Amino acid sequence: MKETRHLITLCFFLLFGLALSPVRADNEVGPGDSYYLVYDYKYDWLVYSPQYKNYIPFSRGIHESELSTSLQIDLLKNRRYDLLISSSKENYLFVEGALQRKIEPGSWLTLDIDSLYQAYRKEELLISLYGTSGVEGKTVLIGHAKNSIATSAQPNATPFSIINIKPIQTSPFEDFSILLILFMLLLILFTNSSAPSLFRRFLSVSDFVDRNERNDLYRFSRPYTGIMLLNALMVSTCMGYLILFMAHNDLEIIPTSGLLSDGDQLPELLLDQLKLSGIFLLLFFLKYLLMRIVGGVLNIEKVPNIHYIKALQVSYLFYGLLTVLLFAVSLQNPHWLEQLSISLLYVFIFYYLIRFVLLYLFTNYTGQVINLYLFSYLCVVEIIPLIIGVKFAI
Repeated sequence: MKETRHLITLCFFLLFGLALSPVRADNEVGPGDSYYLVYDYKYDWLVYSPQYKNYIPFSRGIHESELSTSLQIDLLKNRRYDLLISSSKENYLFVEGALQRKIEPGSWLTLDIDSLYQAYRKEELLISLYGTSGVEGKTVLIGHAKNSIATSAQPNATPFSIINIKPIQTSPFEDFSILLILFMLLLILFTNSSAPSLFRRFLSVSDFVDRNERNDLYRFSRPYTGIMLLNALMVSTCMGYLILFMAHNDLEIIPTSGLLSDGDQLPELLLDQLKLSGIFLLLFFLKYLLMRIVGGVLNIEKVPNIHYIKALQVSYLFYGLLTVLLFAVSLQNPHWLEQLSISLLYVFIFYYLIRFVLLYLFTNYTGQVINLYLFSYLCVVEIIPLIIGVKFAI
């Protein structure tokens, strides 16, 4: 009986000791189990597909041999948490395609989500692990520290400051865009300093809609005068940049095969811009010759000069604003450009139709030209080239 009591007492103390011993919870993860699990990315792995030119979900039966596997980390949703990365074998961490550091086998890399968001200013961040095939042994978690101590104070944490091995590089096209915008600003300043009063009147809406035949902006200005040449150069530069912009973002409304160089480096982009600007400037003068010929046939010799300047005014404002708008928005959020091709085509068609109406209303300010002749003239020099351009684009 006494032995039975001793046995029961011993079992009681053993069970009590086991109850008091520390037990690892299922949601305790990270270095030293010092984090609570928020999210496990084990089912979210991606691989890059050359066929689709995009990232697709990782399939264990198909992509086991892939050495690089990636994840899209939602920074905005997981702010105030930490990104925990571990690998059973040696791998290399890439962030947004840039090599950051080596991940040692069995170690944890801890990154603060808020620091990543401040450094990259993106809602989602692409990270890749390169080294071993497949996703076996690769662990990426979102964790919340058990205490309120910052990530950098954790004994096994890696502060984010050392991950910025190299700065985020801009693309050659972004550098080219910035240089071209600066050139356009200098061109505007030079044009304004050359003839301040005439340049302000050129941009004035009141002069455009003015029906007074004594308006000297149209009486004495000619397409080959200095101020008009500079304005035509500005419009040609904007149009050339828009062609390169659309080609760079796969929005080719007008086919450019054979016209542009195959490279995308800064010298090649500058050469393409120079070539396109020259072509558009030449087309402006060829169109002016067409205006003179059609105007002579219809016996409205005074209209082509007025028409050319007014058309240049409208084009200056439209292409200048469109260039700045596309450049500014593409720097902030380039993803919106993916489905823009057909929309841009409609924008250009709408612009040329509105321009046709405006030119018809405000070109014949003297009232001396028969409306039928003016309409026929504008159809030949405005509508027919538009129809040909749309047909060529489609």
